[in-house]
Amino acid sequence: MPSKKRLIINMFANALAFTVQFGINFFLTPYIVSTLGSEAYGFIPLVNNIIGYASIITVALDSISARFITIEITRGNYQKANSYFNSVLLADTILALLLMMPSLLFILKINDIINVPVDLLVDVQLTFFFAFLTFFVNLIFAVIGCCYYVKNRVDLNAKRSIESNIIRACILIALFTLNKPHIFFVTITTAVVAMYLFACNIHYSRKLTPELRVDLHKFSFLVIKEMLSTGVWNSINALSSTLLTGLDLLLANIFLGASQSGEYALVKTVPNFICQLVIVVLSAFVPEFNILYAKGDKKELLKSVDFSLRIMGYLVTIPIGFLIVFGKEFFSAWVPGQNVDLLQQLSIMTLLPLIAICGTDSITKIYTVTNKLRTPAIFMIIMGILNATGDYLLFTFTSLGIWVIPCVSFIVNIIIQLLFTPIFGAYCLHLKWNTFYLSIARSCSCAIVVISVSLLFKFIIQPQGWFSLFLTGFLCSILSLIFSFFIAFDKDVRVRIVAILKSKLQKQ
Repeated sequence: MPSKKRLIINMFANALAFTVQFGINFFLTPYIVSTLGSEAYGFIPLVNNIIGYASIITVALDSISARFITIEITRGNYQKANSYFNSVLLADTILALLLMMPSLLFILKINDIINVPVDLLVDVQLTFFFAFLTFFVNLIFAVIGCCYYVKNRVDLNAKRSIESNIIRACILIALFTLNKPHIFFVTITTAVVAMYLFACNIHYSRKLTPELRVDLHKFSFLVIKEMLSTGVWNSINALSSTLLTGLDLLLANIFLGASQSGEYALVKTVPNFICQLVIVVLSAFVPEFNILYAKGDKKELLKSVDFSLRIMGYLVTIPIGFLIVFGKEFFSAWVPGQNVDLLQQLSIMTLLPLIAICGTDSITKIYTVTNKLRTPAIFMIIMGILNATGDYLLFTFTSLGIWVIPCVSFIVNIIIQLLFTPIFGAYCLHLKWNTFYLSIARSCSCAIVVISVSLLFKFIIQPQGWFSLFLTGFLCSILSLIFSFFIAFDKDVRVRIVAILKSKLQKQ
């Protein structure tokens, strides 16, 4: 299948999978808040963040395995690919066994580590138990799922994600309908889904990559050493990401208590959804990046990266710009009874850096593709330490309260996304330092278009409730997409897209 057609299919499938997942979480959040309170809800993203801390030491192998296996299979080196595959499988299994005891101790002593209301203690402990169970299942069998990326069939992975989210939704509805609501219902369903995806991954691994077979005799310490020499920088990046974004709810819980931590968890919910959307859109491009690099086609790789930057800015800035303008109306409809003015103000500070991230996140994948991870890892760990230190000092010596987190994060993210990422990305591909700034500017311009259109509509419409809010959002999106079309894409790309649309319409 032509790469462009495969790219479109991958993007569509990923977007559909994300929509299903988003829909479930979107409707689940206000239900949990209304039945259990924002204080209880705050533990759900906090659980995910703490699981992310455990993932730091697993990233070194899992984040890099797909790249190594893809390159070797593309080059026809099946024996080397199997060595990578089996070495990671055994190493992950050993690592999971080593982490089980510390995880159990953390669960048993959790009330000595973070602020947990007495009436929620058992519920929170069970929530962490099922979350860690999911983590271990995903860790042990992570490498099996690389088959989708090796063969550039991300669409199949997206289909399985859709199915798993439907299963998750059915189980959640049954649990919350037939039983007294509990937080751990969220993570027990995730554990069930992890088992389902494991079975699917085994099936597709045999179908898509029959060259890869489980044979632990092919384990090699030299292979692990080779991968760790590269992957360790991804672990450092993961630590940096934790210091940049993963400690905020934990610090809020420690310094401000479970109540304010829960409020900030609500604020972060939408930006987290948007970050997931960024990952979803970008994941459709990454397999092509690896394949083009393996073929040594630098010209097409640059085109693919540039196109991904423009697509990201064109599509992902739509929800960002709309929520910056209509955030108060959104929170009023989504979580009525909460302090929507505060939520809106905090939301703006968390959404603004995402505009820059949409314009640069594709560039960060170049680091892995070109295997140049050390410099960005060192830079990111420095920025992460500055971010965490700034949070700690401001929490300790000022009365800014919850505003500490978004303010410090905003400054740090602007430095990373607009000063370091585009310059180092150009260096990795041996390009001029300012190569990517035009694409970034176009991405930011798309956000300005969305905000401008939304402000215009706000003078005309004052949405009250979901129907008018969705209608306003739909109209703003359509107009923004039309105007941004001329900003995001060059003339030749616009002509090709219009020609494709015309041909599709004529066939119908």
